[in-house]
Amino acid sequence: MFVKLAGVCAGVLLYAALGYGVFLLAGRRDLPFFWAVLISQLLIGIVGSLMLSPELIAERARPKGKDKDPFGVLVLSALCLAQLVVAALDLGRWHMTDNVPFMLQCAAFVLQTLGWIAFYWSMFANKFFSSAIRIQEDRGQVVVSSGPYRYIRHPGYAFGSFAFITESIALGSWLSVLPALLIAAYLFYRTILEERMLHTRLAGYSEYSQRVRYRWIPGVW
Repeated sequence: MFVKLAGVCAGVLLYAALGYGVFLLAGRRDLPFFWAVLISQLLIGIVGSLMLSPELIAERARPKGKDKDPFGVLVLSALCLAQLVVAALDLGRWHMTDNVPFMLQCAAFVLQTLGWIAFYWSMFANKFFSSAIRIQEDRGQVVVSSGPYRYIRHPGYAFGSFAFITESIALGSWLSVLPALLIAAYLFYRTILEERMLHTRLAGYSEYSQRVRYRWIPGVW
């Protein structure tokens, strides 16, 4: 429980800092969709973290072993920050592409919320959902085929990409879709890396990939 509470406190502090930085950059606080997006993500993160096992939280915070993509977390963190920075500047100062229709923002807000809920569903279904690309022999990793893994092989990457792209539209800046697409591209790259590792090093994964044929989108890829 201590690990979970520490994670919740860290999340609250992180989002408080993000919110302060975003509104400082924008030069205004009357950005309702920014408030809605940040608060919804914080609440989903708190509830999701309380549902996850302490072992998975520890693995995501400090993974052991050799990471196939050692700078992945840093790259993704930088791109996530860039998405918020671009959106804040666009809506608060630049006004270059801050013309997203209100109803489209509302729909995108709902979709990004569902995307983040599905992302945590993937973590809840897979106790080996590490932040590192590695085989977790120390944790007895096996193939997971429950929850969303019954339909696609990499739901975390798929739902994460969907959530980031719809988040940019919900924020109200078309320009911020660019870093969101870069996030999706990087998650695509990580999917390829992970696939190669799992096929060669995780027992039963090749058979699983024959049963569940698609990585992100059923019927497409």
